[in-house]
Amino acid sequence: MAARPPEQLLRGWLASLLCATAAGLAVGAPATATATAGGRAGGYRLQRSCPPPRHGRAACLAMRLIPSSLSPADLRASARRGGARGAKPAVTYSSPWPGYLTPKLLHEAYALPTETPASSTQTIAVVDAYNDPTAEADLGVYDSEFGLPPCTTANGCFRKVNEEGQAGPLPPTEGRWATEISIDVQMAHSICQSCHVLLVETDGETFAELGAGVNAAVKAGASEISNSYGGGEQAADRGVASTYYDHPATVITASSGDCGYLNAECPGYPRAANFPADSPDVVAVGGTSLTESKGVWTSTVWQEGGSGCSTVFEAPPWQLQAANFAATACGSGRSVADVAAIGDPNTGVDIYDSTPEGHGAPTGWGVWGGTSVSSPIVAAEYALAGGAHGVSYPAATLYAHLGQSNALYDVLAGANGSCGGATSCHAAVGFDGPSGVGSPIGLSAFSSTGSPTELAAPSIAGAAEQGQLLSEVQGQWTNAPTSYSYQWERCNGAGTACSTIAGATAQTYTPTPADVGSTLSVQETVANSAGYGGPATSAPTAVIVSDVPSITGFAPTSAPTGSDVKITGSALAATTLVTVEGLTASFSVISPSELEVTVPDGARPGKVSLTTPVATVTAKGKFAPSLSIESFSPAGGPQGTVVTLKGVGFNGTSSVSFDGVPASSVTDLSSKKLRATVPPGAGTGAITLTNTTAPLGTVSSAAGYAP
Repeated sequence: MAARPPEQLLRGWLASLLCATAAGLAVGAPATATATAGGRAGGYRLQRSCPPPRHGRAACLAMRLIPSSLSPADLRASARRGGARGAKPAVTYSSPWPGYLTPKLLHEAYALPTETPASSTQTIAVVDAYNDPTAEADLGVYDSEFGLPPCTTANGCFRKVNEEGQAGPLPPTEGRWATEISIDVQMAHSICQSCHVLLVETDGETFAELGAGVNAAVKAGASEISNSYGGGEQAADRGVASTYYDHPATVITASSGDCGYLNAECPGYPRAANFPADSPDVVAVGGTSLTESKGVWTSTVWQEGGSGCSTVFEAPPWQLQAANFAATACGSGRSVADVAAIGDPNTGVDIYDSTPEGHGAPTGWGVWGGTSVSSPIVAAEYALAGGAHGVSYPAATLYAHLGQSNALYDVLAGANGSCGGATSCHAAVGFDGPSGVGSPIGLSAFSSTGSPTELAAPSIAGAAEQGQLLSEVQGQWTNAPTSYSYQWERCNGAGTACSTIAGATAQTYTPTPADVGSTLSVQETVANSAGYGGPATSAPTAVIVSDVPSITGFAPTSAPTGSDVKITGSALAATTLVTVEGLTASFSVISPSELEVTVPDGARPGKVSLTTPVATVTAKGKFAPSLSIESFSPAGGPQGTVVTLKGVGFNGTSSVSFDGVPASSVTDLSSKKLRATVPPGAGTGAITLTNTTAPLGTVSSAAGYAP
């Protein structure tokens, strides 16, 4: 096992860090923005976790925000008190810092599902130097905080090995690389929550050791391998790349660097593109700043993200043939990067790391960035999309989608240095050096020719009401999808500013109280053997209403009994009972906002009420029957019995029958009273009254007459 880097190097790096802090240099300018999704609040400065790499070695590429309230003296005192020795201490910050990027926000920004039919078959390896003794425990805290499914050794999701691919012995603990490990593991799991995570810890930070870790990951069955480290390229890197990083049909991502164009922002770094990102065998991942405003996410080139033209490696054909590649002025040399994702710590991600870095930095929750964050995000996006799909060098797949706005976000603003008129250091339409082909949106950018393409968006069927089942109606796609996955989103009343609903990944969804007042949409992602298409997003529903019913009105407000009346309102679909002045009425549900009710026989003027499992509500106005037999007496008797009927709407044209047999005689006493004589042959049944002049109609008694 290789020894950890000399303490002399650590002390030198700490001294330079403290001097820079005191001068307000190198560790970054004070933060000034108000905390929002992807933005930082005032009172912070930037700090790099690892010192510049020595010849033949790599540096981790993690950067973090440090509270300005921690003075150089505080850092010196903390550095003297302890170091990274493997014990999990009491942490400095026990809660995430508000306003930064969580797993949920990352999925929103990049329009990603949390899992796909293929993702559970994928293993994302992260390769790092030295041991992080709290990596799994820290991931557990992260998952618990953000509601992610647990990823543990016990459930088979998480595994840690050394550079020989064995469970032990593990290398010594080194706190700065432990921070890097926390970033890599947590970012991989946050993006692909059903993927397996393999942590490969190497004996040291030489490229031979880290490369051995890559080989071990391949041998262990990793489908994606993330490498969040780098160092200035050298001619000898050609041999290193072929020995360790050339694994056709395996996705290998590598961070482009955190020191700007050709490392010009970092004293002690060579002016060169970084290895292994410059190798054409890997997917080089650059860094962006990621912000959100009113539901719209925007990416710009991060000013310290790495890029540059390689003088060691030639550009692969898929890059050399990209539109606008010539504008980089790389000639035939390889350009870094291929693709980009969030890297700017100022718009960074929440991470939990309880192993001290060793130079006085706080522990627990904090905000990190660097292309250390970018690389595992892109590796995990490949994993969500099912991996390389047999493509020897999966970066080529990304270039096939260059310029497709439904697959790639074209980063159009920002720069990371000075390179004359070339695009090696600033954003441009299409391909450019710092952001490559752009930032993937959804999973289409990871699919090869023949993958599904959207023809028509999905839609949503069902009532926009709490407790009522909504169903996604599949969209139309080319190339015969064989699998579908879904992600429901909660949006504002206008159907914008949507955010994913945790766990809502079935084709159906039942709105909850949290959805009331919002609209809902659903994303559909599909796949075939060539890869993924989508996500395609449905139009939003109407605003979700509460399941507490309401009656806005009914019409007509007056009619003969037995007539149909329309009740309008909300949350009516679950109605179990309708009454008119206490009498039960039959009804049918036309829609969640409309019922058709039959006025019951015998109804009197009065209130209209309805009942659902949630509540009983009553209409404001009264229903007044225009024609109704409210009562009669006696209730029975032989033929010739005179029966008195009471009700409303009687007139001189009223005719009466007993069980369908016309009365022997009818005497009209008033509009509310008449007498009828029971005819011979009358059977047991309802008494019926018919008017041939207004109010027209035929009505029946609620009870039957018994001769």
